[in-house]
Order: sequence, then structure tokens, then C-alpha cells
Amino acid sequence: MYDAGDIGDDELAAADRLYREYVFASLGVVETPSSDGRVRERGDIHTWMMGRGQCSARITQIRDMLGLCAHVRLEMLLAREMSFSVMARHLYPALSEGRARMKVSAQCALLLEQLAHAYEVLSKKKNRKNLVNDKLPLDI
Repeated sequence: MYDAGDIGDDELAAADRLYREYVFASLGVVETPSSDGRVRERGDIHTWMMGRGQCSARITQIRDMLGLCAHVRLEMLLAREMSFSVMARHLYPALSEGRARMKVSAQCALLLEQLAHAYEVLSKKKNRKNLVNDKLPLDI
């Protein structure tokens, strides 16, 4: 989708972030990029539990913001790494393969735009919260 120009850098970054957060929250595995693709590395479960919880909470916030149908499509696309054709067979079994694939492709492009916006909104909320916490007096 990126090479076809259907999504831009922001959408690509948001998709990569959601994938990494999903894998970390659900499996406790951090993926580090390398020159030959993704390398999986298991983390120390005791020191990373807070991070996993935060990732899981962000995924839940995004699901609440975008809706369950959007979440299912993002999960199919990013976490399960399903192709548009496979997604189309699951989501639109009554349509022709070509038409169903086009629908899924368009929906995914739109969802990735919405995902990038959702991360932006969450980031702004976090920054505002941090700003307010920084201004609180220490002697409460």
C-alpha cells in the first residue's frame, strides 16, 4: 500500500507501531528491526510488565476510538499479517474476489489513516497530562 501511494509515512509508522505494541502486549516479545527483517527477542517478564500493560491499554484505547470492526481489520492486516485476498474471503464471502479485495484494500488504507490520527490524539493527551502533572505543587 505504501509503494502504491495509498498510504504515507505517518500511516506506515502507525501500522508498524501498532504491530510492535500488539506483539509486545500479547506475547511479551520485542521486535527489533534489522537489515534482514524482523528479529524476535524475548524480554524479562518482570521488568517489562508495566510496558506490556501500557501497550495493552493503548491498544484498548485505539479499539475504543476506532470501533471493534476497525480493530478486527487492523488485527487481521497487521497482527495476523493476512493478505487482502484472505481478508476479503473472510469479510465478503459473497462478493467476487477482485471486488472484495478492492473493498478491503480501500478500508485498510482508510483505517491506517485513522490509526495515525488516533496515535496523534493519544500523544497529545499524554503530553497535556504530563504538562499538568509537571505544574502540580510537590507539597500536596
